[in-house]
Amino acid sequence: MSALQALADVLQSQRTLGGALANIAEAATVSVPRCDAASIALSIEGRPASAAVTARVALELDLVQYDEAEGPCLVALKSMSAVRIDLVEHGDRFPHFALAAQRLGIRSVLSLPATWGSEVVATLNLYSRAGPFDETAETVAAVLAAQVAIAVSRSPEFAAARAVVEQAQRDVDDKATVDVATGLLMSNEACTVEQAQGLLSHAATQDEQTIVEIAQRIIDQHDRSR
Repeated sequence: MSALQALADVLQSQRTLGGALANIAEAATVSVPRCDAASIALSIEGRPASAAVTARVALELDLVQYDEAEGPCLVALKSMSAVRIDLVEHGDRFPHFALAAQRLGIRSVLSLPATWGSEVVATLNLYSRAGPFDETAETVAAVLAAQVAIAVSRSPEFAAARAVVEQAQRDVDDKATVDVATGLLMSNEACTVEQAQGLLSHAATQDEQTIVEIAQRIIDQHDRSR
């Protein structure tokens, strides 16, 4: 059985996201040629955080990127594209990260986005002391990054975080709808903000609808009359 097949079997039995990500990171050090250390970073409320690491060097280089706001992991999180840097001592692109990598003996870095739909949910970050990652390494790593995306998307933590974000967006949209309808009532009825809000509340009670539904109805009527 190959290392990737074994990983797939293990992931099926994992009950925690942390355990699944730790197994994928370890699999990277076994399956990806020249990979000496690996980490997996999640985006938590828009900020990256290392959720799994196989060696201290991986954690240290992740933290350098977070502290300096530069590095391949951050680019992969934002761009949905893999970032491969060979011989990182030539660090024109990420100077602070390159200095830290050189100090720790890392010569090549490969960061891949783990995407779910149109969203980057994590990155798989690979570090090599031996030298450049090649196309074969990137191909194997892409399979592992896909496993990261599956593990994250199936986790209760991801579902809960996504529900919070979606509810926050709905709240913003609902407030905007009510604000627009309030403005229309103030203009049409020559009333104050408080009076317009009272009209919305009264209509909602009378029609047994939510204030947002009444507000949307007012907006629709206004659009039809234009």
